[in-house]
Amino acid sequence: MIKIIINAFANDKPGLVSKITNIIKQNHGNIEISKMIQLESDFTILLLIEIDENNIKTLINKLDKIKNLKINYKKTQEKQCEKKYSDYLFKVNVADSEGIIYLFSNLFKQYNINIVDMDTYIKNAANTGFPIFFLKSNIIIPIECNIKELTNDLNEVAQKNSIEYKLIKNN
Repeated sequence: MIKIIINAFANDKPGLVSKITNIIKQNHGNIEISKMIQLESDFTILLLIEIDENNIKTLINKLDKIKNLKINYKKTQEKQCEKKYSDYLFKVNVADSEGIIYLFSNLFKQYNINIVDMDTYIKNAANTGFPIFFLKSNIIIPIECNIKELTNDLNEVAQKNSIEYKLIKNN
């Protein structure tokens, strides 16, 4: 058994998830991790599947036959973690503007922080209707990272850009 990542998207319509997952089941694939979301008029799905290597070609061929479904796949391997990390939750809310994700991802890069997952959305403020950007991310910070320096840099970015953030260590 090997693992593959499948990323697919199509115009959103009822039954699309059922079609995709049925084909995976018919080819004896096991979905281990999935992310699915409607983005405007489109639907996208990201899957980590464990499957017999001999079934991959048939699986992909059958998925390709779903009308208007665009699909990419890649064989992957289990991640081997060499360094020791601590898990953190990182949250942001701010008036929406360009470059918010870049501000923090660039800072994280400097500290060798890895983004495990990230969800973002925009919601209009109840009292003003002004768009507010929300970000929630699980990150892993190397144990040798100086958290005080990181916090100082996070505070500096947040103050310069009027951003509220929270960095919370997961247990």
